[in-house]
Amino acid sequence: MNLLQVILLGLVQGLTEFLPVSSTAHLTLTENLLLGHSMPLAFDMLLHAGTLVALIIYFRKELGRVLAGCVGRDEEGRKLALMLFVAMIPTGVFGLLTRGTKELAKDHLWVFGLCLWFTAAILFLANRLAKTRQGRPVGEVTWKDALWVGGIQGLGGGFGLSRSGSTIAMGVFSGLDLPASARFSFLLGIPTILAASTVEGGKLLKPLLLHKPVPPDAMIPAGGLHPLTACAVGVAVAAVAGYGAIGLLDRFTRKPRLNGFAIYCLVAGLVMVVLGLRGA
Repeated sequence: MNLLQVILLGLVQGLTEFLPVSSTAHLTLTENLLLGHSMPLAFDMLLHAGTLVALIIYFRKELGRVLAGCVGRDEEGRKLALMLFVAMIPTGVFGLLTRGTKELAKDHLWVFGLCLWFTAAILFLANRLAKTRQGRPVGEVTWKDALWVGGIQGLGGGFGLSRSGSTIAMGVFSGLDLPASARFSFLLGIPTILAASTVEGGKLLKPLLLHKPVPPDAMIPAGGLHPLTACAVGVAVAAVAGYGAIGLLDRFTRKPRLNGFAIYCLVAGLVMVVLGLRGA
């Protein structure tokens, strides 16, 4: 793997993590086109660490309120922190239960194509519902909202079902308005990506830092770039690209304008289904 390939993978991860088009699907497709195969899940999760940095910087004020709420200094922040914790329960449970299946799915592009079609369907429905119904603000997120949003995140993440798209749509379906759903989805991404990057990415990063053999399921293909350099460059590029993508989606969700993303998911899903069925 060379420097240009790592930069392209970081760009794809950063640009598509927060746009409702599935970063996993696009990253898997790009890996197959550039390298002829999928990269280990551990490497993909390390790229997610870059988007985590972008999230923390962009939402530093909201995150500050959540942290203040955890120590009893902000009542709204305390409630939001509690709802994020509740959402992480089904995310963790379903994420662990489906981990093996998600690893296998990386070798079958058609699975990601089908999940992109499902993403498109729920985006169309959420956009229509957001136009016709007045939802609740982010300060009124309930434990039921949190469980629904966290559940879809745990089930869908890794199969090509967009994390941001599915959680935003589920928030709208459960009664939140579109801006509140987007805000809750973004904030929920912080503990989610942190946990996934630590658990999965650590399988690759820890042995590299300790100069120990990398497990076979986390091995980066040989090339002109040292694995540590590849990880550092990928994370940095993903952070910069991710920051721009957050700002774009943040503006697009102030009003119901999700149909364009849904159409894109339909087209991208078709490409992946065709390539997958042809054995690409």
